[in-house]
Amino acid sequence: MGAESLPLRLVTCDASRREPGTIYFTTRPGGLPTRGLQAWVIGIDQGGSVSLNKQFQGTSQDIRYQPDGTLLFSQSAQGIINQLDRQGNVLRRWHARGKFLDKAPPEGSTELPVNFIHHTVSYLPNGDFLILDAEARDYDNWHTSASDRGAPRGKARVVGDVITEVTREGKVVNRYHVLDMIDPYRATQSILSGYWRKQGFPDSNDWCHCNAVVHDPSDDCLIISLRHQDCIVKFRRGSGELVWILGNHSEWGRPWSDYLLKPEGNLAWQFHQHDCSTPRPGRVLCFDNGNYRRGAFEPAVPDKDNFSRLVEFEVDRKSMSVRQIWSWGGPAGDGAYACYQGGAMRLPKTGNTFGTFGGICTMDGVPTSENEGSFGRARLVEVTPEGDVVFDMWIDDSASPEPRAFSAFRATHAPA
Repeated sequence: MGAESLPLRLVTCDASRREPGTIYFTTRPGGLPTRGLQAWVIGIDQGGSVSLNKQFQGTSQDIRYQPDGTLLFSQSAQGIINQLDRQGNVLRRWHARGKFLDKAPPEGSTELPVNFIHHTVSYLPNGDFLILDAEARDYDNWHTSASDRGAPRGKARVVGDVITEVTREGKVVNRYHVLDMIDPYRATQSILSGYWRKQGFPDSNDWCHCNAVVHDPSDDCLIISLRHQDCIVKFRRGSGELVWILGNHSEWGRPWSDYLLKPEGNLAWQFHQHDCSTPRPGRVLCFDNGNYRRGAFEPAVPDKDNFSRLVEFEVDRKSMSVRQIWSWGGPAGDGAYACYQGGAMRLPKTGNTFGTFGGICTMDGVPTSENEGSFGRARLVEVTPEGDVVFDMWIDDSASPEPRAFSAFRATHAPA
């Protein structure tokens, strides 16, 4: 296997029932130690053939189709957003100021006044970017344990995300600080995560870990996915005022508990989710990674018994309630446990849903939530509203004599 090749394994492709157009996704080595930094942008057409296989130096993260026919492709570790044509050629670049304080940015790149461009790349109808930046604050009497409620408290450095609206010329329009939006003392299973310790905030705790932000055009609000808080939050654009919080009800105090959506019917909360979108007004679709499936200070579901799924909720704003109306995967399905990365996308013509099971990690063949030191694969699926699988592709190098681990952040769709 050459260094440029990828272990793509097509299991199912029913082109007649698939969404017309092309699916683009990013992939990169992950899990087991890898040789250097590599990133790919891959295009798969309706018939299941590879229409684009473009390799980049550095890491890969999000990808998003734009109405003008181009793609936005982010490289978070490098602090770069690339605009690509559908052949993978770079048309324009933007970079985070904070990543280039002691080195020159890419030639011709436009500077954005943020410290980071992490996880997603999103935009508003007017074209302005929605960037995920980050900040650290120090707190007294903060948690030292997510499993022992009686553990002593202490001083802590806490990282929170800053959702930043910025024009493509680099002018900030709005900043929204998650540490000011929800309770900075709310405990979950992952609040002591060290993700940001290698990203510029030593001795810090990754309290919320935002991984998606989208605009809801029905009411001009923003919706964010807070992975480590196990919740999806909607707030008003401009004021930052909370509208609702979708997630399990553990460890919330007032006034935040007043914004919790009340579950109705047979609903299972999402945990450690990725991606979020509004397929139609009042609906929320996300990729439910499922890590732990419990709140802080509760026994977690063992990794070997866990699962991930695609799930859609319907929110009733007047009654502040939520119903689960569709899901695929999980214990009763043929999904898998993807402990990190992932995406869910409703396709416009067929109503099919495209899912990215981004980081399916195992140790000695057993599912694990450890995405370092493990073996990683990714699965890309398209399912009908009835749950029939019409596309199933794996990025899986396990059959190679020297297997490489891979992950995939999410996918986007470009119409035919």
